[in-house]
Amino acid sequence: MKNKKLWIFLFFLLLFLLALFFLPVKEIFQGNVLRFLQDKAEENFIFSALIYVVLCALAGAFLALPGITYALIAGTVFHAFWGTILCALSASISAGISFLMGRYFLHDAIKPKLEKNPYIKKYFFSGEKRNLLLLLFLTRTIPVFPFNLQNYAYGITDIPFSLYFISSFLFMIPGTAMYTVAFAGLTEKKNPMLYFGISLGILVLLLLASFLFKKKNVVENGSKVAKNRERNYSKEKEK
Repeated sequence: MKNKKLWIFLFFLLLFLLALFFLPVKEIFQGNVLRFLQDKAEENFIFSALIYVVLCALAGAFLALPGITYALIAGTVFHAFWGTILCALSASISAGISFLMGRYFLHDAIKPKLEKNPYIKKYFFSGEKRNLLLLLFLTRTIPVFPFNLQNYAYGITDIPFSLYFISSFLFMIPGTAMYTVAFAGLTEKKNPMLYFGISLGILVLLLLASFLFKKKNVVENGSKVAKNRERNYSKEKEK
């Protein structure tokens, strides 16, 4: 465990040093990141994409900025398809960093804060055995679980990091596509309504999934309350 913590600490240190070397520090402080990435994308798409992924991954993990900010940049600079892929990738790396911090550095400190959220407490710390892959699908596609909190929560579970990272990337694509496709539509001159329509369709599906999930949760809570009442009634009757 100690060796793992050391290697992970060195990984974060190396990531920080690489960020200082590659990232446009001057443009970040001047607030010209969008313009910088647009200019770089025309010169060297891969280099611009790399800067975007590293910048958004670090900002997401350590600054907890809203995900819509990264989607705006991705959709505007890299358009619908690559914007969605790069945005999902940066969000997955950000989630992976939080996962490792939760597993190796903040395990005891972060758990009491996580348990304050009713959904996270129920699905992560209730003691019931759950299919973690299914749970990943639910938490990544249904917008009722706080993104940063759930990443730390997964670090406390026994799910392998590789499965967590790959599954997170795949399951986050619909949510990121909703935003990146919409922002790509703002810069699309030929048929912007098509982009807005696709984004709206994804939004409707996500809202429907969220509604069904909350309804299911209410039904489960109601049945548990009823069972507890019956159990208490039976105990009182026996007395």
